[in-house]
Amino acid sequence: MNLSSHQLRNALNDIGVQGAITVVGLLSRRVTVLEARAPDQPPRLLILRQHSLRDRQRNPHIARDEYRLMRRLWDAGMPVARPLLLRADGETPFLLTEHIAGEPQFSPNDPADFCDRLARILSAIHRFDIREHDLSFLPAQRDLLEDELRSIAADSHGIGRAMANAFPHIKMNATALLHGDFWPGNLLWRGDELAAIIDWEDAMLGDPLGDLGKCRLETLWALGDACMARFTAAYIRRNRQIDTSALPFWDLWGALRLSHFADWTDDRERVARMSRQYHAFVRAAISALETPQK
Repeated sequence: MNLSSHQLRNALNDIGVQGAITVVGLLSRRVTVLEARAPDQPPRLLILRQHSLRDRQRNPHIARDEYRLMRRLWDAGMPVARPLLLRADGETPFLLTEHIAGEPQFSPNDPADFCDRLARILSAIHRFDIREHDLSFLPAQRDLLEDELRSIAADSHGIGRAMANAFPHIKMNATALLHGDFWPGNLLWRGDELAAIIDWEDAMLGDPLGDLGKCRLETLWALGDACMARFTAAYIRRNRQIDTSALPFWDLWGALRLSHFADWTDDRERVARMSRQYHAFVRAAISALETPQK
């Protein structure tokens, strides 16, 4: 946390939070859990979210965009943490939200049912009315994708080449709200009840298959082939209006964005397993793209 105690105190005063402020947890380098204690009041937990320099270079308005999106989602009754404060000026933009108690599920008791729930939650995000709630300030997926395809270096998996060859022929679906990083780790549960969908910093507007492709790979890593297939089928059943012919393309976009997976853990066995799954996932997507559509 790079904020001074003075900056933080002024920010909390602006939203009426009084008392002693203590850092009680670091969820990541950019997410800090704060506890506010005031006389004669129960402790209050808050989440301080900051964004990396790299994220701010990619989107200079990332803090503002995430705050505005969460405000609209909260006002519409979506399960997100209540946004409390935005500080978009200065060298260290940040936002404050309420803390929501809950835990991700990486080993659900009923994996099949869990994958059905994933599909239902993702479908609800994609059906959020982007016009009624005016989400036009969010980045456009197509702009991000075109930038990546222009700048991508040759990769050993052939992902960039396959995507560049297919891109001019891809049929885009109607624009929807995309979470941008939808996977089981960004869902908080209390028992069997969804408590919150978190980490909206990568949200954008674009083809919903962009979320589906990335989450398919994340689901493969977390729960295996069978759950990935069930999640995919459940999502398609709920969204029959979506043309899925370009799903292999979006699978590759997800794989491209997750290519740094070996940096996530020092567990060699886990990395080796993820690598095998990653390579098989990429090969299947490239093969499907190169197979002429009947």
